[in-house]
Amino acid sequence: MVTLPLLHDAPAELGQPFDVKDWKHGECDLIPGKTAPNFITVERDYPNTYARFTSLGPLMDKLGNGGKGISWNTEKEVNFLKELNYTHIDGANAGRPKIESAIDAAEVILTLAPETNGQVAVKAWAALSEMTGLDHTHLAKNKEEEKIRFRDVVAQPRKIISSPTWSGLEDEHVSYNAGYTNVHELIPWRTLTGRQQFYQDHEWMRAFGESLLVYRPPINTKAAAPMLGAKPNGNPEKALNWITPHQKWGIHSTYSDNLLMLTLSRGGPIVWLSEDDAREIGVEDNDWIELFNANGAIAARAVVSQRVMPGMVMMYHAQERIVNIPGSEVTGTRGGIHNSVTRVCPKPTHMIGGYAQYSYGFNYYGTVGSNRDEFVVVRKMHNVDWLDGEGNDDVQEAVK
Repeated sequence: MVTLPLLHDAPAELGQPFDVKDWKHGECDLIPGKTAPNFITVERDYPNTYARFTSLGPLMDKLGNGGKGISWNTEKEVNFLKELNYTHIDGANAGRPKIESAIDAAEVILTLAPETNGQVAVKAWAALSEMTGLDHTHLAKNKEEEKIRFRDVVAQPRKIISSPTWSGLEDEHVSYNAGYTNVHELIPWRTLTGRQQFYQDHEWMRAFGESLLVYRPPINTKAAAPMLGAKPNGNPEKALNWITPHQKWGIHSTYSDNLLMLTLSRGGPIVWLSEDDAREIGVEDNDWIELFNANGAIAARAVVSQRVMPGMVMMYHAQERIVNIPGSEVTGTRGGIHNSVTRVCPKPTHMIGGYAQYSYGFNYYGTVGSNRDEFVVVRKMHNVDWLDGEGNDDVQEAVK
């Protein structure tokens, strides 16, 4: 038995639209999907766990695919994957498309996603059209026969196809811009009113003084102070506000092993800091620096720039950890990623539920990492250890 939150883009998102009542306090009845999470029975076939992990399940045939409150039939795509990846011959997954390799998994995603399969994109826009009463399929019709496959993206980056999963267009004439389709295609915003909302009339939002836009200073997570001077390496240290924006050349991934991108990004992880802060701790452009707090550590090259405000340090997120990652002087292990120094900080207003856009949505609304509240200790590295000594192939620790 598992619980499912009151999800956004689902009927449960209007479970408690007027007030907040707690069944545990006797204020209302326990009603799954309305005053409490849905309770769902999930059957586990443990002896056949591996078989399930290495095949595309039958619910894709039965329920189809979808997201953001819309769904569409995937029968054609499933049949294609049976021919492309072949099927299991016998056992618990007999007749199901194989997902036995990383390439198999990539092909499944590329085939089922509207962003990489034009025919699926048209079906997805058609599903949204049924809800809005307007025809949106013209946004993907010109790419209906386009299918991006694994070897296509290996050969070169490919521009994806416009999808209703997103509110911008992947268009030849319009740069991606959030909310574009809401304005130009008259698609309602996924809010209580269907419009952009600047006043949030909810009991919890009023209680926390957040009914209107309001500035909240960073909270003190107490992650940096205990580390200042705790593990000195002889170089000056400074605590700076940690920022992790989308990167300059991508959003969630970048072809960082491409020669052009390696040249632009200096061939490894980079962190941007201001000229003033760099001068104060003796860091010059392209120096190896370390950033750490009680959560973890990062080793990267410094980009000293007048574009960065003093007091903050910035690392574009989702940089690949495949090239030029030295060991951390603090941890003795390979330098981390942008999230190595952050943690999830639950906030009460992220747990409202049952109120339209304030209902849980994976990767959208719910408890999240503190994007602006974390601080890190920054200093120039004294010893750049590549951990390439004997024994480091399997165990990432500094050679004793």
